Amino acid sequence: MELKNVTRYIPDDQDYDSNFLYFRSEDGQDFYESLNKFTKKYKLCIDSENIIRSVSEDVSRLYPAGFSVVEVNKLPAGFNIYGGWQYQNGAVLAVPVDYQTKAETTRQKLLDTANSTIADWRTELALGEISDDDKARLTKWMTYIRNLKALDLSEAKNEATFTLIRWPALPQ
Repeated sequence: MELKNVTRYIPDDQDYDSNFLYFRSEDGQDFYESLNKFTKKYKLCIDSENIIRSVSEDVSRLYPAGFSVVEVNKLPAGFNIYGGWQYQNGAVLAVPVDYQTKAETTRQKLLDTANSTIADWRTELALGEISDDDKARLTKWMTYIRNLKALDLSEAKNEATFTLIRWPALPQ
């Protein structure tokens, strides 16, 4: 069973009070009238890119608006709803990792942390009020930032090459 692109709607004849939420699929199937058609163990809410965003054994516990609802009998070990799993051709699969993007994201997080660390020292330097010790620390952190920026991450194509990246050591 699959309900594609579920949205909220207000039926002409409401069976329940005005606080009741109604949902239907893009082909007009009412969510609640379709509950008994779901027969597999796990029901999943998937987004437009097939990423699994919610799961329940009881389909009525899902909030389906903005999702498609599908079902499977098995979930892989380690499964969660945090964006790392997708539904493809009736199966739950891990989302492939883009290791180059992961490397760039890691570098940016390290750069953000470094820039946050040195922000006060930069201000003190600009005002001519930095101590010699802080100036030395700032110099070490600037070297660290240059080394981060100089890293060639273009070869990060898989997990093995990602783990080979030699990230510069944090300044002491």
